[in-house]
Amino acid sequence: MDITLILVTLVSLTLAAVMTTLAWRLAREQRRRSDARVSALAEQIHSARGPREDSESAPAARHDDRRGAIASGGGAPRAVIDDLPLQNAPTGPIIMSGDLFGAAQPAPAKSRFAAIVAVGVIVVGSAVATVLVLTKSMESGPGRTPQIAGAPAAAPAAAPAPAAPLELVALTHEREGDRLTVRGVIRNPSSGAGVAHLTAVVFLFNRDGGFVASGRAGVDAPELAPGTEAPFAVTISGAGDVGRYRVSFRTDDRVVPHVDRRDRTMAQAR
Repeated sequence: MDITLILVTLVSLTLAAVMTTLAWRLAREQRRRSDARVSALAEQIHSARGPREDSESAPAARHDDRRGAIASGGGAPRAVIDDLPLQNAPTGPIIMSGDLFGAAQPAPAKSRFAAIVAVGVIVVGSAVATVLVLTKSMESGPGRTPQIAGAPAAAPAAAPAPAAPLELVALTHEREGDRLTVRGVIRNPSSGAGVAHLTAVVFLFNRDGGFVASGRAGVDAPELAPGTEAPFAVTISGAGDVGRYRVSFRTDDRVVPHVDRRDRTMAQAR
């Protein structure tokens, strides 16, 4: 950024010097042309006055010659055929208006010089304003730390830890003919989140591992708050050939994970 500021300053100074030199040369050339034009006009005026003075003196000389010839002729009058001299009316001094050649004169050199200087001032002012803006942008935000190119982006904020799973603390079953009733107790640990509309789902399988039937029933609590527990009971018909069963829990839109917290003997009995 410092190199950029230095380059902008040097370019501004160079441009100002070039504009000043150009203005000075234009002013000098304008003065030279003006002097040459005045000299040419003065020379034309003097050359136009010379032949007129010669033509005015010629009739007077001829008039003097005729008077001399009459006087030398013995006083006898003699007809002299000649043109009468033209009497030139007295003329006053020629007044020349200063505006005679005003239409042909170019614009004054001072106006051109002022225009060029104004353009130079505008250019230099724009350069100075650019330097000031760049300097201000560098000074803004001193507390910010520039990010190094290629550095890895900051890691996003850690996602909140998932709620602790539910705990199955008790599970039993009873047979009545071809009906099977599965009972148990589910607990929500104190570190968990409240669960509403919790349902217990039981899947029945035969001794070969094939699926037989399934059933579901809601727990005895509208909402299982953290640190509380609730019983459940699911009754399924047509379970005469059931070899084992599996219990899961879900809400209206998702499956709720759980862990088995029963005693070892109860887990083996299942």
